[in-house]
Amino acid sequence: MTKSNDLDPWIGDTPEEKPKAEIQVDAKPDEEVEAEPEAVVVPADSGTTDVDEVSEPVSDADPVSDSDDDAEDANELVDKKTGDGEPSEWTPTDVPERTRSGRDTIELYTARKGAKDVTFIQRSEATYVPSDPKLYVAPIPEDEEETPEFGFPEVPENTQRLFIAIEIPRKLKREFLDLANSFRPREWDRVRWIDEEAMHLTLKFLGDTPADQIPDIKDALQQAAESTGKFTVKIGRTGCFPSFVDPRICWVGFTGELRRLEQLQGRVEGRMVALGLEEDDREFRAHITVGRTRPGIRGRFAEDIGISWQHAPLRLTGQEVSVNAIALYRSYLDDKDDTQYQQLANFELG
Repeated sequence: MTKSNDLDPWIGDTPEEKPKAEIQVDAKPDEEVEAEPEAVVVPADSGTTDVDEVSEPVSDADPVSDSDDDAEDANELVDKKTGDGEPSEWTPTDVPERTRSGRDTIELYTARKGAKDVTFIQRSEATYVPSDPKLYVAPIPEDEEETPEFGFPEVPENTQRLFIAIEIPRKLKREFLDLANSFRPREWDRVRWIDEEAMHLTLKFLGDTPADQIPDIKDALQQAAESTGKFTVKIGRTGCFPSFVDPRICWVGFTGELRRLEQLQGRVEGRMVALGLEEDDREFRAHITVGRTRPGIRGRFAEDIGISWQHAPLRLTGQEVSVNAIALYRSYLDDKDDTQYQQLANFELG
């Protein structure tokens, strides 16, 4: 195989060296470089002997940078190309991170918008404990604001806590308390059961009454009793205030001659209002309170109590109870802070 003559070293003539293409620094690879225009020679007849310098036009391939940063990048590129042949060491530029507001800052992104923390702490439901836990506080029902609370410790001086009621046989009281035994233990603990001494068919709650007014109250009750004859009522069914779904008071109702019972209660109410005592606007419903749900028992826990009380085995339903008298009672606290009841007067019906 024969080599080319112009490149064969064994042939006498030395090959001519081809001129190397000059590297254009300012030219870009993707753009065409226009040829430089030739100098224009001005003839001697024109009256001038100097050759005017023609400025080199700016090519479209080399647009002028609008920003100073582009000019600095171009100068650095020229220095690298025209240097000693050794490229300078590349140094990364520190670019500040941008926040959601678009401003350059050193703050890092956080989990929530507008947060000032520069670190993110991962938390889970198993380890996170709130600083101020919220405790459930049961609201005070409207129908219990005026509910009589016997044995209230703060009693003003020279006053007595009084109420007017009809006494019922002790045998019936024991039967009512036996209804609580039908409850499951966890439901039984959610109710504050009333003692036998506190079970009365209340006609009027007087509250804290001045002691010097008690004689007038006795005279008024005597007149109300003489104008009402004796009658009988019957044991009804169990019930709850305000309902079995949300029970707050567990009681046993009455049936029978309720009209005569309501007349007696109306006479007592009218006599007390005539003495200047406060009038009770609530509708009278004959019942005996057996238990009260403890504070905070609401929702499903209270509904379970209502269902158990609704189906309690009341065997005394329909049994007659004779109403022969009304009585004036006083409630107070003893040395052991237990509520005690004292009968101040008893008035037979006419």
